[in-house]
Amino acid sequence: MKIITVQYGVDSITKQVESDFTFGDLQDSDSFKGALGFGDNTKALVDGIEQAGETLIPDGATVRLETAANTKA
Repeated sequence: MKIITVQYGVDSITKQVESDFTFGDLQDSDSFKGALGFGDNTKALVDGIEQAGETLIPDGATVRLETAANTKA
C-alpha cells in the first residue's frame, strides 16, 4: 500500500492505494472521479511533467490532474 495526494482544480484528496496503482488506474478510478469531479479526458502530471498511464505512481507522490486539450483528427 502507498499514500498519494491527487489535486484537481482547487480540490485535493489524500488516499491509500494499492502498491501497483498506476496513473491510468487513477484516471479511471470512480472513487477519485466522484470525490474530485473530473471526467474521462484528463492528463496526470507530477512536478509539471505529464505521466504515461502505465507508469506506477510513487509512494508519497502529489499528482495534479488537468483536463486534456481536445485534438482534431
